[in-house]
Amino acid sequence: MSDANDPREGVQSGPSMSQNPADAAQKIDGIIVQCQADLAGQEDADVRLLLERRLQDAGLTLSDEEMTAALARLGA
Repeated sequence: MSDANDPREGVQSGPSMSQNPADAAQKIDGIIVQCQADLAGQEDADVRLLLERRLQDAGLTLSDEEMTAALARLGA
């Protein structure tokens, strides 16, 4: 039986990302959105470098074909 007045009831005990892990495609989609936001208004930015850094930070690697597709999504 649980106590309705227990202050721990409904408290998140771990990081939300670990509770709903994203697959690699979802992570890449999120990184694309982040890059789009980063690149807004920065016409001289190095899109490939930005994408590579975001992917590295996330611990992801892409094949040459996947990188080409991701860059195309970013308009590069």
